Amino acid sequence: MKRIMLLFVASMLFSGMMFAQEYHWADFDFHDYTRPMIVISRVQFNGEFQNRADIEVAAFVGDELRGRSFLFEPYPGTPIDGQYYAYAPCYYNTPGETFTFKAFDHAANLEYDVCSTTLVGQDDGHGTVEDPIILDFSRTVEPSYGPEYPWVPSTAYNGEGMVVTAQIMIDGVLVDRGSYEVGVFCGEECRATSGVEGLDDWTDIDMGYFAFMNVMGNNGDIINFYLHDLENNCNFAGICSTVIELENGGELGVDIFGGGIFVLNFESIQTFTKDIIGYGTGTGNWYMIASPIDGIDPFDVTNMIAYPEEDYDLFSFQQVDGEEWLNYKVDLFNLEAGKGYLYANKEDVTLTFTGVPYNGDGEVVLEKVDDAIWSGWNLVGNPFTETAYIGDRDFYIMNFGGTEIIKSTSPSIEPMEGVFVIAENDGEMLTFSTVPPAKSAMLSLNLSQGRNVVDCAAVRFGVGRSLPKLQLNPNSTKVYIPMDNVDYAVVLSEGAGELPVNFKAESNGTYTLSFTAEEVSFNYLHLVDNMTGADVDLLVPEPVEGPASYTFTAKTTDYPSRFKLVFATGNNSDDNFAFFSNGSFVISNEGEATLQVVDVNGRILKNETINGSASVHINAAPGVYMLRLINGDNVKVQKVVVD
Repeated sequence: MKRIMLLFVASMLFSGMMFAQEYHWADFDFHDYTRPMIVISRVQFNGEFQNRADIEVAAFVGDELRGRSFLFEPYPGTPIDGQYYAYAPCYYNTPGETFTFKAFDHAANLEYDVCSTTLVGQDDGHGTVEDPIILDFSRTVEPSYGPEYPWVPSTAYNGEGMVVTAQIMIDGVLVDRGSYEVGVFCGEECRATSGVEGLDDWTDIDMGYFAFMNVMGNNGDIINFYLHDLENNCNFAGICSTVIELENGGELGVDIFGGGIFVLNFESIQTFTKDIIGYGTGTGNWYMIASPIDGIDPFDVTNMIAYPEEDYDLFSFQQVDGEEWLNYKVDLFNLEAGKGYLYANKEDVTLTFTGVPYNGDGEVVLEKVDDAIWSGWNLVGNPFTETAYIGDRDFYIMNFGGTEIIKSTSPSIEPMEGVFVIAENDGEMLTFSTVPPAKSAMLSLNLSQGRNVVDCAAVRFGVGRSLPKLQLNPNSTKVYIPMDNVDYAVVLSEGAGELPVNFKAESNGTYTLSFTAEEVSFNYLHLVDNMTGADVDLLVPEPVEGPASYTFTAKTTDYPSRFKLVFATGNNSDDNFAFFSNGSFVISNEGEATLQVVDVNGRILKNETINGSASVHINAAPGVYMLRLINGDNVKVQKVVVD
């Protein structure tokens, strides 16, 4: 081991004298520090080992340079021949100081400023020749929105060119100052530049600011426009979606007083952030995300891509059997506005999206592949930079811990949030809107443990559609409504009856079911616990302070058919005021009235006075019964079938 180390150090000193390269980072005085340590490392760029002597590694404590080294090749013939190492003396004053690392590729003139490895100051140093520290670097890349400024027009073209006079706008608003410069490009080649002047500088008419350009080139060249903000030294004030085809001798927008105004509208570049909580050593903290910028490369989203690759995950969803999830690490893709993506990161990070925000109509075409296992499922995302809605359509979100996809309890979808929806037909249109929809009648069932909502289900009245239950983990805690051998997160109801509510616990403990009603009033609303026999009136006391709720204990071994809901709404027609449940006729009523129960032979089986809504027990055999509710001159009659 000592021999290898001596050869290693000697080879580094020899290589250093041979190359005598200049360091990228400024020098520092190691005499300012009291403790040295040696860091022996191998260097990777994006997971690939680097075996070149023109790569430099630097160690920092905060912003202070504390050590640096070029890569060295060990002396030929040693057991580590051909494997380039960095042998960096690093200096510190207090044991435990945290060191971070950067790298510089002198051949490519690139600085790699992201390294996931951090080390603490210690006298023993870090790494050996036989077991070096691995430093894996990536770099923060600022997205490029056009050619680098300043712009210099090409002198390769002679001739007439094309005269373009354009009114300048940013985000649809006329610019209010002349401190801009317009650059005209064909590909990466600059064909013209122009300052921006106010029309009132030429005339007494104020019509905003214009640029006057004589664009050179060949007929048919495709011309793009860029705008530089001179006042704020902003490399690009925005992106222009307008392109033109060059026509030598042509004119565009010159006749500004005759209505021939040509407008260049530049859309401003903006920045949007989303905080991500890292999963650390656990498995949760998944996020369904969306991009507010259409077509952005995930690599251009700050902090989205991590190195090593094991420290992050990014997936796109598709309806293909066995291949539903496309992995960005294998199948590179850009983030499309209106689509959702599944994302997780080992560390706490802030995702930063920079570019021109989406300004489309919010329409997304849904797919339904009949032979797919997840037929009709679509992972979509809010494309806007503000809260969005998708009408009265129910959708799924990620739960609090990022472990399970559950029905949303809110109609709103936040910026950069992805959601799952279900299409009933291929090519079905979904529209994101920033206008809240009218509320529809719905009873929500929210299952919580402690302060965290772990699952949800709902009953809709009048409009909407049924929504199957989605479970990524079959063993997770869930609440659902079973019907016809299908588990549902949302079912439709006509306004009276009873529904089974199943519950399955992932762990033994105490849970709470809470109930909230939107745009629906109930005359009767009870939750029956089939296991304990508890019959909970969810309308008492009146008015209910906050959501009505029921707290219970459960075990993982309990049967799932735990509850049932019995309800009658105040939205029923006059003819529907009763239904049969659990040996009783449940009557929806206001004030004092007489109830009569009549069998098919006309015999009155029950004749009693009730006050308000009531549950009237009767030993009723299966069959058809007529119920009469008499309130003064008002008589209601309803036929009820008892199974």
